[in-house]
Amino acid sequence: PQELIEDIINGRAKVYHNDGKGEENAGIGDESLGRKLYKALMNGVSHMLPFVIGGGILIALSFICDGANAGTDVFGNGTALAKFFNTVGNTAFGMMFPILAGYIAMAIGDRPALMPGIVGGLLAKAGTSVFLAEDAWISSGFFGALIAGFAAGYLMIGLKKLFDKLPKTLEGTKPVLLYPFFGILIMAAFMIFIVNPPVGAFNTWLNNVLSGMGESSKMLLGAVLAGMMSIDFGGPFNNCLLYTSDAADDK
Repeated sequence: PQELIEDIINGRAKVYHNDGKGEENAGIGDESLGRKLYKALMNGVSHMLPFVIGGGILIALSFICDGANAGTDVFGNGTALAKFFNTVGNTAFGMMFPILAGYIAMAIGDRPALMPGIVGGLLAKAGTSVFLAEDAWISSGFFGALIAGFAAGYLMIGLKKLFDKLPKTLEGTKPVLLYPFFGILIMAAFMIFIVNPPVGAFNTWLNNVLSGMGESSKMLLGAVLAGMMSIDFGGPFNNCLLYTSDAADDK
């Protein structure tokens, strides 16, 4: 506090300026772009993890309650209790991509970005693409959700700047009409035409590589997983690997 007071007295402290639009131009609190991106990413991951942990535990309980059907196609769904745990667990687990994308977007573009981020995450999960038939859609997974989250956040920042030029009489329509409509429209086009086809193909390739390693190079697969986990111990790096590939998750 003493140093801050001296900086203020001596005129060395930067001043916050209000631009008249309800947003402040930060001086002392400015952060680098890399730091902002990291904080947005961790905001998404921190909100996603409860869904992953809670859903994963319920799925594990479904297998524990269905030991008599181990090794069969109905394992985890062979009894009423096991099916209940499995259904609820998979529902919660399936929310991780839209939640990840939505809260990354919200950290960047504030509350209006939450909805297009969630929609982008759902499209990433479904693998929606105009270039393939519906039964051939390939989920773009964790990578697609990451791209959707950042894209939705910066898309909303761009829309806010664009719509600032509209008359003040339309101010009330922005959060309830303009932001949702154009946010969904642009995010859907971005995910369906640009993100899902190549990222889905990359996920297929990665899954095949990891599946092959699980059969022929188990030591190499173990080294890759251990190396990823040692970087950030459950953070975004090894989540990219573990959540993208079912084969890696099983191993």
